[in-house]
Amino acid sequence: MRKILAIYAILPLAVLIGCSPAPRDEAIAKMGNSALFASDAEFLASIRPETARNKKAIAPELQQVAETRRMAEVARTLFAGEQNSVQKNLSESEDTRLAQIYSYFYLNANMGYTNRELLEHYKSNQARYADSSDISASMPLAFFREKIAADLFLKKNPELAALVNDSNRAMILDSCRRAMTNSEVDRLKKRYNVQLVKIEPPGVEDYYKKNPEKFQTKTMYKLLSLSDIDSAALAKKIKDVSTREKFAELAVEMPLAKQGNLITGIGMFPALDAEISKLGAKKFTQILRAPDTQNYYVFYIDSIIPPQLKPLDRAIPLAKFMIESQGDIPLDSSTVLATVGGKPLITEKDVLEFQEKVHPMRRASFGREIVLNSLIERNLYARAAKEKGLDKYYEYIAWTRQLTDQAYAQILIDSVLTGTLGISEDSLKAAYEAEKDSLFLPRDFEDSKMEVAVWLRIPELSYRREFALNRKNYEDAASWENVKRAIYRNIKFGELRGIQERELANLFKSVPVTVIDTSWSLEFLPNDFAELAAKAKTEYENRNLPKTKTLWEKAKILFPQSDSVQKAISYELANIYQELGQYSQAVNEYKIIASIWPDDPETYKAYFMQGFVLSEYEKKDSLALAAFETMLEKFPNSELSDDAKMMVANIKSGGKVFEDLIKKIEASSE
Repeated sequence: MRKILAIYAILPLAVLIGCSPAPRDEAIAKMGNSALFASDAEFLASIRPETARNKKAIAPELQQVAETRRMAEVARTLFAGEQNSVQKNLSESEDTRLAQIYSYFYLNANMGYTNRELLEHYKSNQARYADSSDISASMPLAFFREKIAADLFLKKNPELAALVNDSNRAMILDSCRRAMTNSEVDRLKKRYNVQLVKIEPPGVEDYYKKNPEKFQTKTMYKLLSLSDIDSAALAKKIKDVSTREKFAELAVEMPLAKQGNLITGIGMFPALDAEISKLGAKKFTQILRAPDTQNYYVFYIDSIIPPQLKPLDRAIPLAKFMIESQGDIPLDSSTVLATVGGKPLITEKDVLEFQEKVHPMRRASFGREIVLNSLIERNLYARAAKEKGLDKYYEYIAWTRQLTDQAYAQILIDSVLTGTLGISEDSLKAAYEAEKDSLFLPRDFEDSKMEVAVWLRIPELSYRREFALNRKNYEDAASWENVKRAIYRNIKFGELRGIQERELANLFKSVPVTVIDTSWSLEFLPNDFAELAAKAKTEYENRNLPKTKTLWEKAKILFPQSDSVQKAISYELANIYQELGQYSQAVNEYKIIASIWPDDPETYKAYFMQGFVLSEYEKKDSLALAAFETMLEKFPNSELSDDAKMMVANIKSGGKVFEDLIKKIEASSE
């Protein structure tokens, strides 16, 4: 499961438009000249854990696929010249994608059966796979793939099936899947007659001559040995023995022993090596106990054979190993490393190109042998996949289609959303020259493009909001215009997201969307404020407050040009924040209204609610008092003035006014 998901990270741009038609043309939604297909949903379901293959779990991912496809549609129009580049990436990555499809779907999930075989088994045993899932009937493979494959595998292997029960079924099937995966490359090597070409390292004889110390034999000993399980008994045996001849009558002559090696019949004996090094030849050792046999031994050191230089013919294998262990041997890029059917399959050029794509920090872990094995596996899996027609499977086509969308969407992101933000080069240059000394130096124009674009795109209202909310940061300024550049530096990163959303929403106008299958709960926000506001109000009436909040926040970002719209949005957001218990955010919205539109006849409501929330929920009476008093000063005769006066009196009395009022109400009701 995780393996195929990792492909998205490995190959973010190695994708393109496939020439095969979509395997299923049931459209879930139409978007411009493209569509979101049922096969897209089926693919997403197929790569999720078996327990999470339902519409509720898949819908968020499908929504993201739809948004990316819409971005891709925009990019195809704006950057039509990029098509050849995208197609080139497809041809370069086709084998990789086919190999992954073969490995994950055919070999692992399908257990070596084609989709057709699984569907035939499913249709013959449909009652066995009845389920309450909302997608299992329409997408049986996506939902039951592993179960169908396991049942078919056991049917084809009755002897194994006889051993399977409920308690061991999962373990046995997992073991079978692992065995199939582990043996598949060797099986395909035999099938396609793949042979590795033996590469002889150069300069073996020269290396041998220059490093004679590396090719010495070990020191060897010629020994006579006498042993016993009892040390006292052994000591008694050798009590009167002082010559080799006398010792030879009791002892046995041993095969030549190598220093530091196992001794025949005894095992490792470090103490003996130390004793010989200390005594030299023609000497008796003391009684020693062997760690492996636990017997006691006395040795006569007959002779010590010093290390000798191995002859070249014996040293060549070791010399080759030493040369190869130093790293890959430099080869000509045309050198053939593996053949298939007697013809070149992998060359050194292929290995070098693979290594070049690996991050420099990790490249040392990808030596020639590792890369060669990976390339052989990829090539063989891709060949087998084509033979079995996996390139026509919905999994391959849907996945390629989604990766193609990601490639085009990335072009749009790089060129517009994180680049010029839709502003012409000339306008960017002019703005850079005008403000470079105050805002952009020491970076040059090319490195400053996005920040220049943000400078040109930030709406006036954003400056006014920042000035209102963080007045203390600009207390020496009479108006936001006086500190515009300082405000820009403080808000530019936060504003970028909103600018990107507005730019994308504007681009999306050219790609209208029609949802056909509403069961997936796909949502595409309208471009019109009235529609978006109506949707938010509907969600509010349904008491879906988090969704209401999201919609109003989206409206706040998308429609900054109109003061009347923004003021209405701030009132709505303040109310929602208050209901959700997000009181500081509610206060901020009321504060913004009061600061930006102080003379609006309705602004008294913002002052009052700001004071009310500060007093009742935030428990900040001093700030609340200031809000109420400012309201009464500016709007002395509003419909909320009496209420504000009561709030002021209550705050100043320490809450006594309301306490007395409550007592009166309670007394009158008795």
